[in-house]
Amino acid sequence: MTSTNINFSEQGISKFQNLDVDDRLVVLALLYNEIADEVPAIALNDVPNDSTANLVAQIQNLPQAEQLNALRQLLKNEGGETATPAREYAAMSIDCKLAFWYHLAQNLGTSIIGLPDDCIPSEKASEVLDLLETPNLEELVTFLKQAL
Repeated sequence: MTSTNINFSEQGISKFQNLDVDDRLVVLALLYNEIADEVPAIALNDVPNDSTANLVAQIQNLPQAEQLNALRQLLKNEGGETATPAREYAAMSIDCKLAFWYHLAQNLGTSIIGLPDDCIPSEKASEVLDLLETPNLEELVTFLKQAL
């Protein structure tokens, strides 16, 4: 790995983790929308689809306001003993988490609450997105695995 790749990864992860949870959700949604056509082959290799499909279904079955709260809890690693989606998400491998967010992104705006049409990322979220425009798909997948 070159120093540029390490720098990209370190900067991207550091900036992403310093975002508030809503900005992280915006970044993930926009990234997955941008690379959705290219991710399936990488994200879904050897991933048990039952666990990701089950968790996506649990999120889909919630009212939209609760969907947003559930997604926030997943990224914050919160939820406690009663939050089944958070427990299931925490127990997933990183590849399953990557596949989960991919499947979730496929349903944004339909069965999963989507970004509002007038959504404008915050300045800090835009910085992360700008940083992530230059790497290749493999580097983006590496970023996503580290971010999740």
